[in-house]
Amino acid sequence: MTTPLPGLPAHRAGSVPLALRDDWEQLSMGDRAAFLARRVAAGRWAYGAQEAWQRGRPWQPMRPLVIAHRDYEALGAVAERLLRLAVDACRRRAGTVGELREVMRDRCPQRLLTPDRPLEHDEVLRVARPDVLLCRGVPKFLELNISATIYGIPALDRMADAYARLWPGAALSAPTPVLGARSALLAALMSRRSGPGGRLLVPTWRSRVGQAAKLGNRRALRAYLRPTVESATSAGLDVVVEDLSRLRTDEHGRLQAGGKRVDMVLNWFHSWMITDDSGGVDAIAAALAAGTVELFLPETMRLLRSKEILAWLYEDLDLLPAEDRDLVLSHVPWTAWAGPQQSRTDRDSVVRRALRDRADLVLKPANEGSGRGVVFGADLDSDSWRALVTESARQGTVVVQRRVEGDTVRMPFLDPSSGAQCDLRVPYVLSPFLVGGRICGALVRHVGPDRTGGRVINLGAGALANTTLLTAWTHDRRITDTAGSSTG
Repeated sequence: MTTPLPGLPAHRAGSVPLALRDDWEQLSMGDRAAFLARRVAAGRWAYGAQEAWQRGRPWQPMRPLVIAHRDYEALGAVAERLLRLAVDACRRRAGTVGELREVMRDRCPQRLLTPDRPLEHDEVLRVARPDVLLCRGVPKFLELNISATIYGIPALDRMADAYARLWPGAALSAPTPVLGARSALLAALMSRRSGPGGRLLVPTWRSRVGQAAKLGNRRALRAYLRPTVESATSAGLDVVVEDLSRLRTDEHGRLQAGGKRVDMVLNWFHSWMITDDSGGVDAIAAALAAGTVELFLPETMRLLRSKEILAWLYEDLDLLPAEDRDLVLSHVPWTAWAGPQQSRTDRDSVVRRALRDRADLVLKPANEGSGRGVVFGADLDSDSWRALVTESARQGTVVVQRRVEGDTVRMPFLDPSSGAQCDLRVPYVLSPFLVGGRICGALVRHVGPDRTGGRVINLGAGALANTTLLTAWTHDRRITDTAGSSTG
């Protein structure tokens, strides 16, 4: 039986669920004007030469989302609780990593998976970045994104700091940096595992997909990882950077990198992604089997990214305490799964509901990301939708999820090359980072003036990256600008 976490806002049947809003227009008009003028003067500001988020995209957002600090912390508490409930749902179906893989019928090659390892909350939830839409202010969690391949942390921290420097006065502050929070967690884990003298490996690698493929070569990847290395070093860690192709184990099964013993690997990759590793992944696997090294991001996390787990939360509603049941109903859109491993009766039941509620549902492959394979029922006629759902469920695990009509936000945009500006109301996705169970930083994605990407708001589909700043005041307080005038 799960118990509510300390600090989690009360969520009981009939209570008002957590609601968030963008508080930009609650700030003083004078301070907003001064901020935007400074933003224009800053032109095409750089988060880092290695970042490719805005490359080739002329328009840039001129401001962040502004969220009350109290609401931001409450969002983190809700996210943390839902993540733990997701792991609980897995533990009800499987006691070990290998058993969970069998339940999910996962066949993806995972060379660093440890099948006999039990499912532990704190281990598999070290880093997560759920995708959230706000629906009339209520956060709706579309995906949990418990994954080893979560990038963009250095750029987001720099972006938030840049925004905060542009704001006149101290009314707005940047969230806790994600990079610093992760380094602090790494240092704590290393101390617990190895005591003084432990060593962290930050590897480089070659891959056909992911960030390494986007950057193109190891030198660019090493530059991309430099903020990670600097942050970990500042946290007191002994860090070695080495390519996977040069890793070996010694006669005692200890992992060696650059002639130095390694105790923990910051593995920003899935093993199936790696090409040309010359036995490096096998060396890590051997050290894992010998118990001489630990992955900061266990490969089990790839299983936990499955959207099938959101459907399990709904299957298990009657097993949850009232507070947790209300939390799921308030903040997770109705989700059901269908797949070839399912009984024919259960699969047909899901398909029938999918056909009945076509206009209100979205079909998603359970184990894909970045919007791949997502289809809105409203975009197809009944016959096409029937064929898609039936065939997709026959070939692999899919989920059907209640469509969420997300809130929009008014956002000013700048084209630094021409000086052009425009102001649009755009839909957006809010994705808070959780490191060690605590919220720190957030990725915001929204469309720009070119409105590319269709319904799915994704960086790969043309969306723009943004982030948040926080206010310390509450909604019943009057906001005073730096000149002393006030607005209601």
